[in-house]
Amino acid sequence: MDDKTRIEQWFIAYGSDVHHFLAYYTGRSRAEDLVQDVFVRALKGNRKFQGRSSPKTWLISIARRVAIDDCRKRRRSGLLPLRLLGERKAPESTPEELAIHRQDVADAYRTVMKLKRTYRDVLFLRVMQQLSAAETAEVLGWTTARVDVTLHRAIRKARSIHGEQEGGDWNAEGIERR
Repeated sequence: MDDKTRIEQWFIAYGSDVHHFLAYYTGRSRAEDLVQDVFVRALKGNRKFQGRSSPKTWLISIARRVAIDDCRKRRRSGLLPLRLLGERKAPESTPEELAIHRQDVADAYRTVMKLKRTYRDVLFLRVMQQLSAAETAEVLGWTTARVDVTLHRAIRKARSIHGEQEGGDWNAEGIERR
């Protein structure tokens, strides 16, 4: 199979995952343009893909670098999305409960934005993208031990920051060991 066909198949299979990653990671409507950049880079570097990881993991690692490069171009730190900390669909409840849910998510966003980039990266990949520790390690070019330690530290730091802000407790739901 030629390179172009392979990348087209991957676009069909993983394009929405890459788009979601970029939309969450950048928090902007630039995700469409960045998706194109990811697949252009993948096409150019396709010969480097050796199959040691899944195509999805490889593409997300490219997407991460594209997002970081885009943030640097704009001289802004990379912002993670409002939904970083595992916001699932808002509960279908009363308007008051929905307002409380939205406020909780906004609080989580403010807390996470105070974390350093490595902490945000690990939280995002493990919680929002629901990647395993091994997949996260592949994306970041780390060991699984470093992913686990960094995740633990990120959660501890987020709890500390949130406690200082609110006097409350912070919880990162959705993380499970795989």
